[in-house]
Amino acid sequence: MTNYLRRESDSFVFRRRVPPHLQVRLRRKELYRSLNTTVRKAARVRAALLLIQTERLFQMLDDEADYVPTDEDIRAAVRLSLSTERWQQRLKLLEQTTPGGLRAQYGDMARSLLLTIPTDDLLTERDVMCMEAQYALDDAGFTGNGKVLARTVDVMLQTLQGYVDRRMQQVFQPEAMATSTTTTMGAAGGSSVPISIASPEKISRFLRAWQKDIAAGYNHNKSLGHETTDQYLKTVEMFIGLIGDLPVGQITFEKAAEFRELVLEMPSTHGKGALGSVKKELARARADETIPRVTMKTAKRHFSGMNSMWKWLAFKRHVPGNFNPFSGHSFPGTKSKKSARDDWSSEDLHQFFTSSAYRDAPQSSALRWLPLIALHSGMRLEEICRLRPGVDIIRKDGVHCFSIVARDGWDPKTEAGTRIVPIHSWLIRHGFMDFVTQQRARGAEHLFSPELTLHKGKISSGFSRDFSRIKIDLGVGSKTAFHSFRHTFRTVIESTDHKESHIDAVIGHDGGGSEGRTYTKRVTTAKLKEVVEAFQPPLDLAFLGTAETSAPPPSPKAVVRKRKLAPPVLDENGKVVRPRSKRQ
Repeated sequence: MTNYLRRESDSFVFRRRVPPHLQVRLRRKELYRSLNTTVRKAARVRAALLLIQTERLFQMLDDEADYVPTDEDIRAAVRLSLSTERWQQRLKLLEQTTPGGLRAQYGDMARSLLLTIPTDDLLTERDVMCMEAQYALDDAGFTGNGKVLARTVDVMLQTLQGYVDRRMQQVFQPEAMATSTTTTMGAAGGSSVPISIASPEKISRFLRAWQKDIAAGYNHNKSLGHETTDQYLKTVEMFIGLIGDLPVGQITFEKAAEFRELVLEMPSTHGKGALGSVKKELARARADETIPRVTMKTAKRHFSGMNSMWKWLAFKRHVPGNFNPFSGHSFPGTKSKKSARDDWSSEDLHQFFTSSAYRDAPQSSALRWLPLIALHSGMRLEEICRLRPGVDIIRKDGVHCFSIVARDGWDPKTEAGTRIVPIHSWLIRHGFMDFVTQQRARGAEHLFSPELTLHKGKISSGFSRDFSRIKIDLGVGSKTAFHSFRHTFRTVIESTDHKESHIDAVIGHDGGGSEGRTYTKRVTTAKLKEVVEAFQPPLDLAFLGTAETSAPPPSPKAVVRKRKLAPPVLDENGKVVRPRSKRQ
């Protein structure tokens, strides 16, 4: 620890050398940060936290050593390259081009900018462009094959074209605004160049119309639920609070990058309570470095909201469609992995189902049934909560089934999500159909009404929060969530001899194209039941009892008897007299 803790002037700092093979990627040889304290004990604690964080950073970068850059990574690399002094000097040529030159060279200007050195018989235009693309990837710490280089060249041309278009707007905007928001400028040879002018209206002016359209599903896009639209709205409101209510034409890539940095400085509790304005939240976080910050994953989600807003603005022709300031930003460590969630292990299942929280829950409660249904069906949490006892618990071909269908205000996550799932015989033996009968007699709207109610477009919101708290209290790992019941079901079923298409039909996964979806809908109820009945949980749940027998309590924990401590005996000199051990 002392190797990373240094005292400089009247304060402690954290300094750690970046491993040589990561220095190009991080663009620095050393990580340096002030610990903002003169107390060594406090400095050691803060340095320890930074040591852990930097170790995770190095590990993450090592894990991605063979990583193939995504389109987002390439766009970020291009932006970084074009911000260097070498490229800034070259882009000044664009600023110095006369209006007549802009008109005459508009179609070839982006390509001309990318050709940084003359070409000849040995060095083609494509060679020069690929060389510039390689420079951009190298500066960002990426490596790439021919396909990656080709994609990088395309992105560089698109980005440079954006610079050219913005320069055209700056030069010709007065005369374009005098005629219409989209003016056709005459170019050499009689061709025409459309110049799209950004609206001078502030971003807040469009919020209501944007929210209405994304909720309805504009331009044949899928309609977004209340929870997503609400999150997106809060993101744009955060942007206004941090950057300002700018005219949409003044929102640049640099403004978006500034927004990204400020979001990452925000406390992680932002948006989870009434804690004042955004700037006050930011000031509070800056004043206390121990406050947990927004994660990179959350920052990426906020940019999804801003991207949604910008795409709508482009669709409505309020901004040019060839430039999105919220695209091309990098969010390291957020790439999805198939192992993002763990299956439930037999140890964790035993810990949960024998816990006092589960055993003390009422027999007809959501906590009693939801985990068991998810484990024995692979259904999603909201799908189960949306079940209507009088409508969606059916008998088809003599088999008790869950019927997952769309209705007003809700539809399954995907087209394949509309399906029939036979009810596992284990659930029936343990009294599930009796519970359904009780709920029908009560006239319950949903399976767990009135216990679970709609909140922000979801019935499962409250339960999801309570389940997470219970899981954390039991010490179950962070990668094991309620959705892991679905993963566990699929993992077990995939180890059987059943066809993947039949498993997809039960799980509600797309079988691959429209033909796959049509086929899965033709799977018989009997075949679906075979798939469901093939599931056996990793832990024998016989200790939960059946509908006729109650579950026995878990095995008692071993009692550790603590030795009673007696006060020390002192001699006349005040020294402790140690008792002699008794020998047999």
